[in-house]
Amino acid sequence: MEVFEHKGICLREDKRAVYLDPANSRPDGAVTHAHSDHLRPNTHMTKPTADVMKVRTGSTKATTHDYQEKFKINDFELEFVSAGHVVGSAMIECNGLLYTGDYNPYGTVTSGRAEPQDCDILIVESTYGKPDQTLPDRNQVLEDLQAWISTTSSNGGGIIGAYSLGKAQEVIATANLAGITPAVSNEVGSVSDVYKKYDVPLEYIRYEDLDEKEKPGLLVTSTSATNGKKPDTAVQNLRKQGAKVARVSGWCAFAKWAIRGVDAGFPISDHADFSDTMKFVEACDPKQVYTVHGSTKELAKQIEKKLGINARPLPKYGEVAIESFN
Repeated sequence: MEVFEHKGICLREDKRAVYLDPANSRPDGAVTHAHSDHLRPNTHMTKPTADVMKVRTGSTKATTHDYQEKFKINDFELEFVSAGHVVGSAMIECNGLLYTGDYNPYGTVTSGRAEPQDCDILIVESTYGKPDQTLPDRNQVLEDLQAWISTTSSNGGGIIGAYSLGKAQEVIATANLAGITPAVSNEVGSVSDVYKKYDVPLEYIRYEDLDEKEKPGLLVTSTSATNGKKPDTAVQNLRKQGAKVARVSGWCAFAKWAIRGVDAGFPISDHADFSDTMKFVEACDPKQVYTVHGSTKELAKQIEKKLGINARPLPKYGEVAIESFN
């Protein structure tokens, strides 16, 4: 089986091929989750991913599968395994190969966790692929976030900007643990409704459903609504009334731009950091690792150096060194 990058991640054997997280819609493709850089309609996906796709794009074109359900594309046998990234996110197993997609090995309040899988070939994401990209203790950051929510909710109000699929739901769950039911933007609310459909207990109210004179203690909205890129009336109104603004993103630990223009930043990620990526790779015990999506060269170098496992960025179609595996 040949493994290379071409219109997505291509697995090819004889004249048959299957595409993982393809660049375009195609019935011989399988996607890992519903973030826009991975999602394509008219592909194979989990049922929750299809539901998120419907509320975010309006498309219903998908072939859906449950976790651990084996299915075939061009005689390749595939299986979705929970990735712990966002609702419906999946790693993909295929003939001894594991593709992580975006994955989270920590264990989240809303999306579970990714468990290592024995494999011969591992294709692993490299979002935080540099040795200095290790996040602070997640539980401590969640405690700090909960304390910030409790304090600001009773002292002028708080606004939290987070990705509307994934971290926004973690914020809602954290607020609920503090006894607070946040207001949410329509974008966050529509995605959160999908989480509730799949039995994730979240309590929230849409900002537009509040009484005109009612001021929420906490508003959870998209990152773009708090960074000025997407004018938002609710954010503007609450800020005029003294509300503090925070951002929730793993990049708050590594990049100054992530905390620019906000009062607080909380480095919570739904990706594996460098340290946990290395642990995950070692636990999968592969013979060959390919790195994708991020600091691919740096991560591959560290895997070879520290774990003694053959590793390299996923080759592109036409490169001399496309690997073949029996």
